[in-house]
Amino acid sequence: MRSPLRALATLVNRGPVPYVSKGTRLALPWSNASGPEAQMRAMGSVGTLFAIVSRLAEATSQVEWKLWRQAPSGLDEDRVEITDPNHPVLKLWNKPNDFMTGQEFRAASQQHLDLTGEGWWHAVRHESAPSLGPFELWPIRPDRMVPNPDPEKFILNFTYLSPDGQQIPLELDEVIQLKMPNPLDPYRGMGPVQSILTHLDTVKYTAEWNRNFFRNSAEPGGIIEIPDILSDPDFEKLRTRWDEQHKGVANAHRVALLERGKWVNRTFTMRDMQFAELAEVGREIIREAFAFPKPLLGTVEDVNRANAEAAELVFARWLIVTRLQRMKQAANVRLLPMFGLSARNLVLDFVSPVPEDREADNAELTARSTAAKELVTVGFHEDDVCDAVGLPRMRFSAPAAAAPVARPLAPAARLPREGGRQAITMNITAPDLDADLRDVIARQLGRGPRNATATEEREAWQARLEDLLADWEQVSEDQRAELATQIQDLVEAGDPAALAGLTVSSDAAADLLQAAMEGQAADATQAVVEDAESQGVAIATVAIAGVLAADLAAASTVTAALLAAGLAAAAAREALRAWAPGMTGTEVAGRVTAFLEGLGDRTLRTELGGAIWSAEGMGRVATFRQAIADGLAPTKYVADETRDGNTCEACRDIADEQFTTLEDALEAYPTGAGHYLCAGGVRCRGEFYAVWEAA
Repeated sequence: MRSPLRALATLVNRGPVPYVSKGTRLALPWSNASGPEAQMRAMGSVGTLFAIVSRLAEATSQVEWKLWRQAPSGLDEDRVEITDPNHPVLKLWNKPNDFMTGQEFRAASQQHLDLTGEGWWHAVRHESAPSLGPFELWPIRPDRMVPNPDPEKFILNFTYLSPDGQQIPLELDEVIQLKMPNPLDPYRGMGPVQSILTHLDTVKYTAEWNRNFFRNSAEPGGIIEIPDILSDPDFEKLRTRWDEQHKGVANAHRVALLERGKWVNRTFTMRDMQFAELAEVGREIIREAFAFPKPLLGTVEDVNRANAEAAELVFARWLIVTRLQRMKQAANVRLLPMFGLSARNLVLDFVSPVPEDREADNAELTARSTAAKELVTVGFHEDDVCDAVGLPRMRFSAPAAAAPVARPLAPAARLPREGGRQAITMNITAPDLDADLRDVIARQLGRGPRNATATEEREAWQARLEDLLADWEQVSEDQRAELATQIQDLVEAGDPAALAGLTVSSDAAADLLQAAMEGQAADATQAVVEDAESQGVAIATVAIAGVLAADLAAASTVTAALLAAGLAAAAAREALRAWAPGMTGTEVAGRVTAFLEGLGDRTLRTELGGAIWSAEGMGRVATFRQAIADGLAPTKYVADETRDGNTCEACRDIADEQFTTLEDALEAYPTGAGHYLCAGGVRCRGEFYAVWEAA
């Protein structure tokens, strides 16, 4: 709570604390400037310091800031930007008070930080409703702020020293301190200027000496020796005549006429003083204290385009970004929590000012392309290579005139495994073999021409998933509306405990998912039939509607219900967070709906993709069982992990593993698709395929 004295000061000065003395419009300069005040005054007396500090403040203040709502995943790519300019946080950040823009506020704060190692913000809050957050933000001069230490709480509060001597107490929740840590004082900061104050004085005094050199007749000093004692009138007469004849640049080098006196020279020449060298040394010391790139000070005699661009990169990456990070931490850790629940999961972040390094990007692309070429040449699969080197997957086609590429068609020698599984010990890499012959041999060895079709199969599965997600948008909209109605009723009834019982219908979602799973299972059984046919064996297609309908319906129902329950739980948590005293049901429901609409589709995509892929496995297994029942049992089954974009260690280990029976294969792939030990869980796209010997 503000004291009456501070409230009166606010009315007089139109600010939270008095920036000037009462009854005056001009700030009164303090006498005997020292400490932080001296450091700030140095900016106005040393040109190099002014150039560096102003450049840093301008660059820092001009960076664009955005407000984001963090996603449940915690990933930056999933967060949602808040673009409403009337949002309280954005409104305060862009216009902290009626007299400053956001850029001016941040520039002033950065000036204080670079000059004194400290920046202070005063957050002015509504005394009657502090939970609404600050409505004004003011920068405060560091020399007027005093932290009051406490042996138990570290800092008890703060004291603001006004220009006319008032000592105004400020509470912890009214002040935000930014500082470069001082190794000797945990309560105060230390900036670059403290380390070079003596050198700054040298630069300032050098400039003053040069000025006085011309003001004093181009003669820095000397002595007039008089053998007798002069009376006061004679002394004043001599001084007046000397000033009239020799003071000022226009009277430089005039011959002096002295009555009863002798001139004794006590001067040093400009060469003796070496002021040019001294000034250059002073500039370098200031620049080094800030680690400021020399080309950005306008020094271009030894600058070319390459080191100018390097200087720009260093300036942005090591000077501006570090300052922005300090400001970002202060805003997110100290300022946003003042807004209470309305700022939960919100974060202020800046747009990186680091310029793009096109040369480095091109060099990196060249290196990745070269590595991909080498890996493909020795036989690795194109998709796996692209994933490994960080390139997008591309359609692969060998040059027409190129020699056939040698590819390993079977894994290296393995030890036999449990359960009757056997490993093939032969690799075929001969580039001169006929392509059809290599495929025939590969099938007999258990590899099969899987890599050629994996991309097409993955694209078909991805297309089905995208179609399902598009249809799911209406389901999500209906579920959000259903939850909003329940939340509105609970808020109006004043029953927050009932939020734990939020429910949402999943019948329509289950129907959509079941249709997608049936389609995937049907495609899978057809693919098995075609694969067997390519190996000379004719097997029957399985009727999904008759064999797997019940299993697919159960799987789709459970998956849809779990997704609906997760959405209801997220809505309940957000409603509890957003529900502030005095809010209507419509307001709370609106906030929850906006939150749900901003959620990314990462979880939805993962769960639906996993469900569709399980249907793939179920269709394949049903087809294998039908073939076995018809007396056309496959010779063996082979683990295939080629459709996984990122393969974990367990999946890499089982890839190309041989199984003699279907039951052995199902130990590793319980549904026929997805390795049970995969670190990715439902994201696993592993499977196994069958090898038949031609009748």
